[in-house]
Formats: sequence, C-alpha cells, structure tokens
Amino acid sequence: MPEPRELEALFAAPALATLPRVLGFIDRDPDSPTFGCCDRAFWHYRLTDLPNSRAQEAGLLLALAWAYPSEDNLFHGRDVLPQWVRGVWSHWLATRNADGSTREIYPFERSFCATSFSSAAFVECARLLGADSFERELREAESTFLWLGSNANPDVANQMAASLHALHGYAALTGDGRIRKLARERGEALRRLTDSSGTFIEYGGLDVGYQTITLSSLISVMALTADEAWLPDAVLKGLAAVEPRIGELGHVDWRGNSRRTQYVYPRALAAHQSPALDRLADGLRAGTLPTPCWLDDRYTTAFAVDYLLAASELRPCS
Repeated sequence: MPEPRELEALFAAPALATLPRVLGFIDRDPDSPTFGCCDRAFWHYRLTDLPNSRAQEAGLLLALAWAYPSEDNLFHGRDVLPQWVRGVWSHWLATRNADGSTREIYPFERSFCATSFSSAAFVECARLLGADSFERELREAESTFLWLGSNANPDVANQMAASLHALHGYAALTGDGRIRKLARERGEALRRLTDSSGTFIEYGGLDVGYQTITLSSLISVMALTADEAWLPDAVLKGLAAVEPRIGELGHVDWRGNSRRTQYVYPRALAAHQSPALDRLADGLRAGTLPTPCWLDDRYTTAFAVDYLLAASELRPCS
C-alpha cells in the first residue's frame, strides 16, 4: 500500500495539470457580456447558438483548486479565483430557462442531466466559498431546485444521484423545508434504482464508469445529511460491485459495461480506501490509465473535479 501522501499526489497531479486548459474555456473578462461563460465554443468561437450549462462545472474545479492546500498547487488561495467562480455562477443563473431548468445542447431543452450536475456543482461552490457570500445567488436559484425535485430520469442512476446531491446541498445551505422534502423523495426514488448486488442501474445494467460517478455523488450526499440512512450500506455494496471489474493498472473491460465506459471516477474508492485504488495508482504511474488530461473538452472538467476530490479524500487530517 503506497503512502497516503504519494497517493494523494498521484490523483491531484492530473487534476491540477488540467486547470490551465480549463481556464482557457472561461470568459474571464469582467467587462465582457459573457463573463463567466465556460463554453468557449459559444462565447469565443461562436460555433453554437446557446451555451452548454454543464460547462459551468468548471466553477467547481476552480473553487476546489482555490481551497486545496498543496505546494504543487499554484492556484491555492489566489484571490482572483473566487471572483471568477462567482462570475461562472452569475452566468449560469442568467442563462437558465424561465422555469429554472438548464440547456445542454438545443433550444428549448430542459436537460435533467445538465440541471442536476450543474446544480450540484453550484451548491458545492457555495459551500466552499461560504453560503453567506452566495446568499443572493442561492435565493435566485430556488426555482432550479424546485424544478429538479419535480423532474427525474429513472433510466440513469448517475443523474438521479447528482440531483439528490444538488437537492440536499441546497437544503443544507438554505434550510428550505420544501427542498428537503423533495430531496427525501428523490432519495427513495434512487434507492429503487439499486439492486441486491449493489448495482445502480444505468440503462438496465451495471456500468463501472457511471457507477463510480453515482458513488461519488453519494459520498457528497453523506457529507451533507444523515437523512439517507440507507446510503452507507448501498455505497459499500456499490463499491463491491465494481471493484472486481477494475483490473491491473486500473483497466476496465468496456465490453461488460452497459454504457461501454472505459474510465473510473476515483473519489468514492479513495473515500473508502478501496483496494482497487492501488490498481488505479499503478495505472497512473505507468501512464496507461485514462485521466482528465486525456479526455476531450466536453468531459475533462467533471473528471478533473473527481480526481481533485479523490486527492482531498486521501489528504491526511491535520
């Protein structure tokens, strides 16, 4: 078993290496009408008519980097990062649909996926930077969380888990009883998407990549609330379902995955000190494991967020 500091550095490095690239996605000019937009294809290249709201999850990567203390992290404590993070979420708030939902691809879309994940990133940023400093934004965002609680996509557990994270996060930050009730109902709905083997259903079966995304969201939920008493056992079973599927050097046989993924989100494995984490670490040392640096612009940010969360889980308590 490698030393915790070595493991932490292994998982932090790809996330921190991705940050300069992600900064390039963001309109960081405060005088620009698209200040805070993280979809460069929209604000700079003008290739799309609408920004993808999932791109705004870059705000969470910046907030995590700002808060992550490491001598290898050039972004830790930089005063400008919270300013950019606030700009990211001001743009997100301004570009939502009238009912609070958000778009990912096309006009008039109400994307449950994009609304769930971007909202979860929003509440985590508010928590990291301080709810008091986000009071206006939290109040303005209320309609988004009411919409999330009234809509669902039961075919895909990872999106349901992200919405659960978002709802519990908003309830914890604001004390809103209506949202807390919706969060509990969402928890019951997600519970029905897992089976006795520990699988969280993705289009009818187990997918290692998406299951680790689901488990990462559930680790966040467990840190926010004790309302979901079923979660600790479900997370342990969920890890047990994927650990045998993670082979040497962290490789996954995509042919056995319901959605054909080849990657693993490491945060939940790190939180529970899973033995499979050592196999991922071997792949990182060998340079053969898919990392955030490998992924295209659409997926690199969310993957980098999870790598930095994994590093934070591995950081020894001071």
